Amino acid sequence: MKFSVLVIEDESLIAKNIAKKIEELNPSFLVAAIASNGQEGLKLAEEYLPNVIFTDIRMPVMDGLELVKQIHERYPFILSVIISGYSDFEYAKEALRYEVSNYLLKPVNYEELRKTLSVLETKLLSAKDRFQQDTLLHSPNRAKEIVELVKEYIHKNYQNQIDFTSLATEFGFSVPYLSKIFLKHSGITPSKYLRNHRLSISKQLLRNPELSIADISQLTGYLDPFHFSKTFKHVYGISPSEYRSELS
Repeated sequence: MKFSVLVIEDESLIAKNIAKKIEELNPSFLVAAIASNGQEGLKLAEEYLPNVIFTDIRMPVMDGLELVKQIHERYPFILSVIISGYSDFEYAKEALRYEVSNYLLKPVNYEELRKTLSVLETKLLSAKDRFQQDTLLHSPNRAKEIVELVKEYIHKNYQNQIDFTSLATEFGFSVPYLSKIFLKHSGITPSKYLRNHRLSISKQLLRNPELSIADISQLTGYLDPFHFSKTFKHVYGISPSEYRSELS
């Protein structure tokens, strides 16, 4: 099984050398593309949906920390590795917020790179049910059917706490894989689809003046009214109370 990799590094020779060493040290990994900055890397990530990205921190246009943040938010199934010449621990701590798999310093120690690839391979393999996922990969209609079933489940259960780990297990595969096929067929991750559906329902409920903000929070699956209001404002730019005022 081959795992796809993106390398994002603004120094061309270093990027090519890292790409070459990745494939030499572990043939299970294949470098699909190389980008010279974070913005280009993000576009390639959207195009290729790779298994792993290796990225520098200091780059023009968009730096590596912003890139791994964007990757983490949009494509949580993609693993990230930071490669940088800056040993400041603050960078490492910032990167860890976005579940970065490892932090390697330049010049890259090839034994450390080999170990990192081995750990990544183990993670990627353990995240898959080999038989069922290989079947799904060769059956786009089946994958699309799973996505529609998940949407239906969300529509029926949005008032409750939804555990995507348990839901994915019921279908026989991992959360990262569920996210990947959901994103492919819907253009959005399951968690954001759930958020958007809940907020859409909340806008309808806000038309009823007899319901308090706390009531609507509970009815749309938010246990904390403050979190509900914060999420609503983040998406729509105004608070639930302000939205209700605009309706009158």
